[in-house]
Amino acid sequence: MLNQGKCSCGGEVMGKSVIQYYNAYDEEARLFRDYGHQIEWRTTMHYFGKVIPPGSRIFDGCAGTGRYAFQLAAEGHRVAASDLVPSYVEKMLLKQEKNPILKDIFVGDICEPNHYGDGYFDVVLCMGAFYHLEETMRDRAMEQCLRLLKKEGILVLTYINLMGALPLYLAPGLENVEEIAEGYERRCFEEPFVYLLPEEMEELAQRHGLKILHHLTSDGNPYLRGEAFAGAKEEDFEKYMELHLKICENRNAVGGGLHGLVFLARK
Repeated sequence: MLNQGKCSCGGEVMGKSVIQYYNAYDEEARLFRDYGHQIEWRTTMHYFGKVIPPGSRIFDGCAGTGRYAFQLAAEGHRVAASDLVPSYVEKMLLKQEKNPILKDIFVGDICEPNHYGDGYFDVVLCMGAFYHLEETMRDRAMEQCLRLLKKEGILVLTYINLMGALPLYLAPGLENVEEIAEGYERRCFEEPFVYLLPEEMEELAQRHGLKILHHLTSDGNPYLRGEAFAGAKEEDFEKYMELHLKICENRNAVGGGLHGLVFLARK
């Protein structure tokens, strides 16, 4: 059900709200929970393999518990990882003790400067911050990401698509349709989340002088299929993954997908 309270998107209030949310959320298991979630992981890693040059210096600024950071490091990249949530950083440090392959791990806010100099990284990942930031803070995050990025570097952003999320919040009998209509206008169906349109992400890129290399839906919208999708046979899921990777950059697929993934470079 839609939270009827005002979404407090941005600033210290949002930061505390985000940390509280993720302290109670099992981010470590999310990408492997079922087939529906694995689509996001596999699609993202597929595009990393296509786009990121070997041996890149990568900053993962919203690393969570380090799923992507450790995998990219295992593939030969030099990865520094940061996250806003201290408990997630602690989990990364525990992983690092067993498998010391990351170059740096620290608590940090993607919207604020860190200890790295300008143009230090070949690739900057901002994969999660835009789930929670209002427009002013999104621009601030972009400025910091671009500060860290080499002139010829690659910036990777993710967002939650407003049109993909909307049907997930509608009650079966539509009794909450007025709340959903209000949430659409506010870009917020549930705290502490912010939902964006694909064209808003493209406008953001344009505003910061960036060109789009790839804009895709990383998962489509498998949650609309419920438990039936999660119960698919492995061979059928593999066939679906082949199909998904063929269509995930189609504009119509992007418009209906839940999670968006954007690869950007300077013009």
